[in-house]
Amino acid sequence: MSVTGRVALITGGTGTLGRAVTGAFVEAGAAVAVTFRKESRAALAEHGQAPIFIQADVSREAEVQRTVESVAKRFGRIDILLHLVGGYVGDLPVARTPEETWDRMLTTNLDSAFLCCKHVVPVMQGNRWGRIVTVSSRAAVKVFPGIAAYAAAKAGLLAFTEVLAAEVRSDGITVNSVLPSVIDTPANRRAMPGADPSPWVKPEEIARLMLFLCTDAAKEISGAAIPIYGRA
Repeated sequence: MSVTGRVALITGGTGTLGRAVTGAFVEAGAAVAVTFRKESRAALAEHGQAPIFIQADVSREAEVQRTVESVAKRFGRIDILLHLVGGYVGDLPVARTPEETWDRMLTTNLDSAFLCCKHVVPVMQGNRWGRIVTVSSRAAVKVFPGIAAYAAAKAGLLAFTEVLAAEVRSDGITVNSVLPSVIDTPANRRAMPGADPSPWVKPEEIARLMLFLCTDAAKEISGAAIPIYGRA
């Protein structure tokens, strides 16, 4: 799969999933810009064509606007937006969920996607071509107790993705969401030391799916919520 010559903006591209996605797109020929907040850039140094890094909090509109303008100015366009920024809080029944936690889940998982798409879409419309992929969760469609804030935010992201897809279909832009189950990351292994991680979905598998959705072969796929559950 190739995205040679395309320009990709990857939010949150320095985490475990982000490194897999960033590496896949660099290796597939894209020019890549990665947003980060605190993470080290060193983990991506092994890729031959290094991405550019932009420190930004993508839940703040002014920082999103600055980031999009910077990338568009440097490369002349933005073809692909991969929105990986998100966060999880669980084990909190509704009656014990602080308002701050509720707001934080919506801000991190939903507001950030809205702001990034709001500012990237006009750039893509100018070129009549674009690919946007958001990351929701299996928890958006298969809920369990204690995750109301997270599930509501990820379900809202699905609705947002579908609406945006309908709005920009005639502009040559596709918008899709992937729904991972538990991702096999060091953080999840630490959080669930007694679990068997072998059925969990691997970051590289999610990266391959996102890469496919950004190729010309996937041009007729838009507004889709695509599960990628591994064997979990």
